[in-house]
Amino acid sequence: MIKVLSLANLKREKPALLFLLKLLILLCLFKSIFFFYNAAAAGGWKITSMNDFFKVIGWSFCYDILILAIINFPFFLLLLVLPSRWMAAKTYWFLAAIFVIFNSINLLLNFADIFYFRYHLQRADADLLYVLKNPFKENNLPSIAIGLGLIVAFAFCSWLLRKQYKKIETASVNGTKFFISNLVLAAFLLLFSITGTKKFLPTYPLTTISATQLNLVQNSVHSLAFSWFRRNDAVIYNRKYMPQAEQEKLFSYHKQNMQPGTKRNVVLFIMESIPEEFFNIESRYKVAMPFVDSLLTKSTYFSNAYSYAHHSNKGITAILAGIPTLTEIPLYHSSYTNIPVTQIGHRLAKEGYNSSFFIGDHYDDFGFAKCCNWLGINYFSMEDLPGNSGMAKNAMGVHDEYVLDFMKEKLDAEKGNFFAVNYNTSTHYPSQLPNQYHDPFLKQNFTGQMQSMAYYSNCLQQFFTSAAKEKWFENTVFIFCSDHWMYPDMNNQEMDMLQSFHIPLFIYDPQNENKKIIMRPVSQLDIINSVIQYSGSNGDFVSYGSNLADSTNTNRIVFTKETSILYQAIDSNYILGFNAVLGRPEYLFEHKKDPQRKNNLLNNNCPARAAILTKTMEAFLQAAYQHYGFKN
Repeated sequence: MIKVLSLANLKREKPALLFLLKLLILLCLFKSIFFFYNAAAAGGWKITSMNDFFKVIGWSFCYDILILAIINFPFFLLLLVLPSRWMAAKTYWFLAAIFVIFNSINLLLNFADIFYFRYHLQRADADLLYVLKNPFKENNLPSIAIGLGLIVAFAFCSWLLRKQYKKIETASVNGTKFFISNLVLAAFLLLFSITGTKKFLPTYPLTTISATQLNLVQNSVHSLAFSWFRRNDAVIYNRKYMPQAEQEKLFSYHKQNMQPGTKRNVVLFIMESIPEEFFNIESRYKVAMPFVDSLLTKSTYFSNAYSYAHHSNKGITAILAGIPTLTEIPLYHSSYTNIPVTQIGHRLAKEGYNSSFFIGDHYDDFGFAKCCNWLGINYFSMEDLPGNSGMAKNAMGVHDEYVLDFMKEKLDAEKGNFFAVNYNTSTHYPSQLPNQYHDPFLKQNFTGQMQSMAYYSNCLQQFFTSAAKEKWFENTVFIFCSDHWMYPDMNNQEMDMLQSFHIPLFIYDPQNENKKIIMRPVSQLDIINSVIQYSGSNGDFVSYGSNLADSTNTNRIVFTKETSILYQAIDSNYILGFNAVLGRPEYLFEHKKDPQRKNNLLNNNCPARAAILTKTMEAFLQAAYQHYGFKN
């Protein structure tokens, strides 16, 4: 052992040890940039003491070294056992390829997460694989630029790593067996294992740090690989918090429509990436959009509406199925599509309705075609629009004006009642607009995102002007809801735990053009209840929401999913953060009186309302676990 650890051996193994050290330093550098760049989005990471700081540093080193060891130990082990002449004969060149590729992926993914975190709000996971778009689709220049940038970055990483590998290869040819390198890596893996195999889970540090801080310590390759291998059984943290009877009293997804309304057509506009700020006259980001503003003067506007999650593939399930997505991948891509669900298209068909979904995107982007097929809704995409090849396009497909014209033609041809969904795309990042469109309010609409909303308002004006002449118009209710919040200004990316879920939601009914503003909290999960009510359908159905017209609970609690670990309960005054892994609350803020979220009321002066919020959150999660098929 002394001979193995001699100074001579240490000198011979210098290329390998320096290589591992350089990789670790690079990962630490990425973590430091990640820390500062995303501090605003993460609310300052909630590091309030040196104890917190050292815990984060310790776990961060631990997980980066773990991934470096898992990637590189097999390679160095082969260098130890294979004859050096094989290296000289270059008969195992593939080792170099594996070595370079996996280390490049490790560096690139951790670097990319610095910037992607603001959109995803957690480290890379399997969900990322379902939102990546083909970067070479027509007219998708930003995606092409990003794709080419990633390719260049990967090539650069590979080149650098290849240079380091050549030094290791030369040492191996000269007879170096890398005993010390193997010993260091093996010792770490052994110590890591014997101190508890559960530590291999990327969520294990939650035993000592908060859910927000977890993103600081994780390695992106680790979190992505874990969620990918768990994609079929999903990462759901099943717990039982209370007896079944108590849970049913506090929360149940079994709903019943006892007083169905008269049969009305319903047109649902799902607005892509639209924040509440665009509609708030007190916000500096209030969009000048004359038509939508005029529509609001005769609509019911819900000023405290919240999305369930931060992603389109979670929002569409919440809106059209009334179900929260617990999995890290879209529910309609998971193995849980067989859980009890109200397939709204089939449900309405029994009442004589035809249900259709219209989007200007390419077929089944984000899996929306699968979602519609799952729910019994006819699906129309860009490929269904006659002459789409000659239409102006944005990064996601054809612009909204063409899709709305196509949808109106289909609605005009309907012989009976209908439920139609328009999922617009022009407001999606990067907010590309047709060349012929010129916003007359550029001073008010000073960001690209605001201008895209103004364009969408113009498209809606054309649709409504034409639709108002049709017979079906007066018997139709129009519901508008954003799929999720997004930054109103991509150059000023600030995020708040409450505002990042705050979305516009309003209903326009030509038979009742009285302006109303509803202050009670509501959710995307409520929309399906209202659609069923308008359809005149009665009987039981599955939903985690309430009818938007239900005014009985003025201080209602709604739920949001911050990450796969952290959920939130929101009422008129408080916001509670709940750790689903540990089964306990992490924070409570009085959001109206504490807009900076500085006073965590769980630490002191905890109000009685905290117990109600916690209990209701536990009931919500327990009901969801049971719904997904977990037995307690």
